Amino acid sequence: MKKELMEFKIEPKDIKRRVHASLSADPPERKLYMKRRALKTTLIAAAITVIASAVAFAASPAGQEAISSIMAYFQNEQSKEMTSLEELAKFNEEIGASVTKDGITLTLDNVAADDNFVHVFYTITSDTPFYEGDDQYSNEVWDKLLWVECGINGSVAGFDSNNNNGDGYFADEYTYKAMRKYNISAETIPDNFKVELFGEVNGSFVNDPPGNSLFDLIWSDRLGEITDEQKANAWYVCADVDKSATEVETMSCDIGVTLDSGIIIDKAVFSPFGNQVIVRTEANGEPDLDETDYMLSLVDDFALFDENGTCLDMLNAGASMGADGSSLNSFEFLKADANTKKLTIVPTHYVEPESDKRAAKTTVKLTDITYPFTVNSEHGKTVITDVRVYDGRVEVDYYIDGYVKYGPYFELLNDNGESAEPGGKFGCLLNTEVHHDTNSYTDVFSYDAHDDNGNRIPMDDSVSAEAIKENFTTLEITTVNGYVLDEDKAVTVDLK
Repeated sequence: MKKELMEFKIEPKDIKRRVHASLSADPPERKLYMKRRALKTTLIAAAITVIASAVAFAASPAGQEAISSIMAYFQNEQSKEMTSLEELAKFNEEIGASVTKDGITLTLDNVAADDNFVHVFYTITSDTPFYEGDDQYSNEVWDKLLWVECGINGSVAGFDSNNNNGDGYFADEYTYKAMRKYNISAETIPDNFKVELFGEVNGSFVNDPPGNSLFDLIWSDRLGEITDEQKANAWYVCADVDKSATEVETMSCDIGVTLDSGIIIDKAVFSPFGNQVIVRTEANGEPDLDETDYMLSLVDDFALFDENGTCLDMLNAGASMGADGSSLNSFEFLKADANTKKLTIVPTHYVEPESDKRAAKTTVKLTDITYPFTVNSEHGKTVITDVRVYDGRVEVDYYIDGYVKYGPYFELLNDNGESAEPGGKFGCLLNTEVHHDTNSYTDVFSYDAHDDNGNRIPMDDSVSAEAIKENFTTLEITTVNGYVLDEDKAVTVDLK
């Protein structure tokens, strides 16, 4: 288990904290988490830390410095894009607040927020190196690195929300840089609010039985009980935040539509950092696990279209549901903005196809691909625009035209139909980068092999670009079949 968690760059003791918080909660508060991708299910929950603020800048020296700082984060090839870089450059502020303890400094670099998301760019530096050589993600490294959590307006950031995201990398052996993105669309956060950043390294995060340590209080969302002494013993930063500058490009619309499945589309929020619909379900007693799992699978069973009939890509952001069947989730979608006039909600239903038709697979030799290469599915198509190979990495660029549920899913194969992923099937990470400015995606397959002790195995010539190109000859594209668009029960909402 430790080895598998390391492949997701999640420290096992952090999972322990999440499990502890869940098990110590009252039964109705326990949640079932789901994240689906074509034919694959991942049940991992990673805590992410954020501090947020937003100020729009003109060409002032302070504004130029803030833009330069935030763009510097993305100039490292290890970083990944999670929000429109243009909008981040427009609505962000350079903070520079820091705290130093025991030779480790936590610095809040830049922050940005609107009514959908808050972002934080922060840096952790150490007087002594976090790692030596290429082993950046061993247990020993994680033991040296700060674990960071955030409070927003007196509550734990992301405690009850889905569609949170994060990224981080070591700029060098002394410096770790991170970006965190939190979804606040379902919360009532005023324009001016308080943020608190907590950091601790190798602390006693979880007591057994549950106690009142700093992270016990955080993970039970009891920030108000944290004492000044606990703050003084941790890495603690507090700041006042203002997100009012983004209001000029933000539109929030109440919808209140109930679909046959029982899910309620509460509202839609269009803002500079993304667009989301907020979906909830009501409590319905105490269903058993199988029934709750089925109910959870319905919370995103709908498609979105604009006034021109364009299908708006809905991102697979995962979802959660309480043991009593209640839920509140937000789903991000592309191809729309605050100028969108209408939103049509079309219920979808899964009809179990014959076993050999549950998935549509297209297999093509790379030498036979002419870009753009189109793969048709039941209600839309996937258009592949490029495939690139680097040392230890393969990138597939594509966009979606129409409705494609939970997909597409790509497989890198050799001439024998075997996996050609860098590092092999269990030594490779897949990350989907969303390009908000072009409504497109890049699936990145990255080498990430570890030994049985969780230590990263350095790359060698077997995963050089030349070796990957020789082995990776075939691309397989899979999409899910069986989803029906119920046009007869579609609901159109005027947004203007």
